[in-house]
Amino acid sequence: MKKFLVFIAALLAVISIAQETQPATTVVAEVNGVAITMGELDREANLNRLLVQIQSIDEKFYEVLTSTAEGMNLLLRYKREVLNNLIDQVLIIQMAEKMNIVVSKETVEKMVSNELSKTLTQYSMTESDLDWYLKQSGLGDLESFKDRLRWIFSVQQAVSMIQQKVTSSATVTEQEAKNFYEQNKEYFAIQEGVKLLRIIVDSKDKANQVLDRIRSGEDFSQVASDVSIDPLTKGKGGDLGWVERNSGLIAADVEEKIFASPKGAMLGPLQTSGGWEIYRILDKRPKGYEAFEDAASDIYQYLTQLKSQELWQDWITQQFIPFRNSSDIKIYLLTEEGERSK
Repeated sequence: MKKFLVFIAALLAVISIAQETQPATTVVAEVNGVAITMGELDREANLNRLLVQIQSIDEKFYEVLTSTAEGMNLLLRYKREVLNNLIDQVLIIQMAEKMNIVVSKETVEKMVSNELSKTLTQYSMTESDLDWYLKQSGLGDLESFKDRLRWIFSVQQAVSMIQQKVTSSATVTEQEAKNFYEQNKEYFAIQEGVKLLRIIVDSKDKANQVLDRIRSGEDFSQVASDVSIDPLTKGKGGDLGWVERNSGLIAADVEEKIFASPKGAMLGPLQTSGGWEIYRILDKRPKGYEAFEDAASDIYQYLTQLKSQELWQDWITQQFIPFRNSSDIKIYLLTEEGERSK
């Protein structure tokens, strides 16, 4: 009990210092005339939860943070970094407004409701349970939890909608796709391969019976489903799919015979360490390159992503950073040296 009381006292002392003994309505920064309050900063920094987590992981580090001037300064620096991040989020919202982008309150509320439902389901709690837990843990209450979610999702939606607008011109022409294909053909190389059906049984007699059934007109895949002990293909009617040379899926001596045989051939029974094997060659392909038409969808997607990334980076460099640099930002939070930054 004594240790717990010491912990609570230290925690309250840190929070008091970190909050500069100011009420939640105290303005800690202004961004183009929009105020950020101590309550909003505390909601984002959540020092209570952070310190509880640190204490559970490293008691010594927790003591340094809560009982030394260096530790207090570190907490203030952390809180200042959280404030800087919060300022950027406010700027994002303002930038969205400048671009005539409206974040739907209905969409945000739906996202909050879904996230709350997921949390309650995950921990088998009711809203009353969560509200009680948050209060008991010094983490606010249910309404502050919802407010934080509203802010997070509002910023996420703003970023997503800005990004969608900024990158909407990211299109790729057929010629650009073909140029990429020709200039990067090694990415589309195809190794020599065969498409195979396989049956494996545990004796030569059973293998001969399999051959008799197939030669009498039974479907290879049906026989494979009936008798094969091959763990890779039994559940797929013997279908081994496309196999490239030196894939390791087939014994080397068997592989050599398969690749030397024509399309449509049936080979076996061939004895290997896995049993007696029978193959049917469904198709063959030479070493070469995937056709542009087959690779086009992936190429268009890749090049579109590249263009989108370039447009987004250009927007950050040419639009957002200049907007931030020209914004009227006033910061009133105490720095670690005890001076106000403006």
